[in-house]
Amino acid sequence: MADDAHIEEPGPADEAVARALRDAIVSVEAAVARVHEFSAEIFELVGAPGGGDAVDHHNALTRVAGLLDATGQLRATDWESVRGLGEILADRAGRLRAHTGVVLDGLGVDAPAQDRVACLQQAVETDRLGETLQLLVLVEDSLNLWQRLRLARIRTTEPDRLEHEGAAIGTTLAGRVERDVGLLLRARARLASYAALKPFELVRWLSTARVKKDIARLRADLDDVAAALGSAAERALEAEDPSVAENLAELGNPVRAVGGALGDSARTLGGRAVGAGSTGVGKLGRGLHRVAEPRRRPGGDVPLTTAPDA
Repeated sequence: MADDAHIEEPGPADEAVARALRDAIVSVEAAVARVHEFSAEIFELVGAPGGGDAVDHHNALTRVAGLLDATGQLRATDWESVRGLGEILADRAGRLRAHTGVVLDGLGVDAPAQDRVACLQQAVETDRLGETLQLLVLVEDSLNLWQRLRLARIRTTEPDRLEHEGAAIGTTLAGRVERDVGLLLRARARLASYAALKPFELVRWLSTARVKKDIARLRADLDDVAAALGSAAERALEAEDPSVAENLAELGNPVRAVGGALGDSARTLGGRAVGAGSTGVGKLGRGLHRVAEPRRRPGGDVPLTTAPDA
């Protein structure tokens, strides 16, 4: 087909933008596993119902991008099959960020302990803070795939606009990554602030099964998001106040959190709460050890992103 887009040798700037789009998200495996059952509910929550399934969108874009990588050609029919997703994905990403910001604002750091615990439970169980961040990872990766395809289309059909559009795509990507990493850091700091509760309040709080579950769930989601955001998150976490990682680790180990203040009694009190998670968060936590196999395999075999068996 004459209208098919065949990739010519890209210029340095064009190549850099395409590489940045590839590398912005390391993996979406954890995000898919976490939200494939909840994406419709979360989109309803953030005011973006309808518009298709997040996993289906990612699968479709991964397929077309895989064909582009394998053949060096973007067929017009393939581009048309995903062309309309750009506005949907950009709108959803914006709404997910806005919702996350509102929820984080609600986790006040000066309220009484009981009120703060209630706010955390609201954020985790009702407002789905962790799942929202995970879904944002999936939507962002879909948007990056779409922008790669758009760049390839422009390169052949409107080459005179390539330099301008490539620069705009790169600038937009940098802004999106900065906002996403900023939300991750805010979420970590807000959760870590709970370790500053008075010792007796902290041990009573962490001895509640419901709260232990909420803490473990949110800590795991934040680890996964940090891993997915790759080098951008790694750089940000290297510059993060060390007390944040330390406090997050303490929330996973109530014995350590209250031991200094309560002495031997902490072993008894804290022992009931150890199940909240004893591994700590660290700089990138367990998520970096769960990075999925590379999206691109030798020979151009590009596996689709699929949801796990329900």
